[in-house]
Amino acid sequence: MKPSLFILFILCSHFSITLKGQEYETDSISLRKNTEAHLDSIWRKKNIWNLGVAKITGEPIKGLPAIEAPKWAKWNYDLEEYFVSQMKYPAHLLRKNQAGYSVVMFSLDTLGLPRAINILATSHKDFGKEVIRLIRELPHCLPCRDRNGKRIECLYTVYVPFLPQGYRDRRITDSIAEEELKHCFVEWEEQASFLDGERRSAQNYIYRKLTYDASLLGEQQKAKGVYQIHIDSYGEIKEAKTLRSCGIPQWDEEVTQIIRNMPRWTPAIHHRGKGEYKDAIWTIPVIFENPHFPRNNVLE
Repeated sequence: MKPSLFILFILCSHFSITLKGQEYETDSISLRKNTEAHLDSIWRKKNIWNLGVAKITGEPIKGLPAIEAPKWAKWNYDLEEYFVSQMKYPAHLLRKNQAGYSVVMFSLDTLGLPRAINILATSHKDFGKEVIRLIRELPHCLPCRDRNGKRIECLYTVYVPFLPQGYRDRRITDSIAEEELKHCFVEWEEQASFLDGERRSAQNYIYRKLTYDASLLGEQQKAKGVYQIHIDSYGEIKEAKTLRSCGIPQWDEEVTQIIRNMPRWTPAIHHRGKGEYKDAIWTIPVIFENPHFPRNNVLE
């Protein structure tokens, strides 16, 4: 055999072996993922606990329309995604490719903060410890409310899967996404919103509720006041005040009173990391018009 052909034969043989090695690795990963998915489906079927929100007595809520379920800034009503995305897999179990699960129940107080954490079932004590850590680091949620809007305590139960290959895949995906975000402009803050979320919704609400004696404007065509709203991280009005008076104190007081009695807002949301609700300040102008003012004699 000629030297050049011999070298070519060696290179081709090595290339073939490398491809086979990669193929075996791909098959192994695929097998682990399928096995994990199968085990996860079995564990979920065996789960006897009522997942999600329940009354503080433990009695399941038959119809969610009867209450307003707790809601987290980033994960809404599904906390399983929070645990899966934020967990630190126990290192010794990850090395062994040991899959498992935990089922946890905890109470949510009227501030939307977790209390009384109980591991109901777990396939390994270290999975349970990690779940407890994550609950203690959970940002506050919008608390559970009854049909009258009153804050109430409730219980919340979550099934948390621990799947090693899924965890590795997520770490790779997160790393790539984090690198891509360094080169992108991302809006991490979502503004507070009122009712339908339109920018003028709060202003229109004030106009619908506002009543005033336009004759107090006298010879003025209109007057303008500017008012500030402080919305807390629960979407409730913390403060309402006049930034610039319209010139008639009772009108200023009427506007601030309307603001104080507003329905709840959707609070501002910070999306990065675990996500959290935040306070927000809104400034709203209100114009008081004189409908009897002659349009053809507009004062300069």
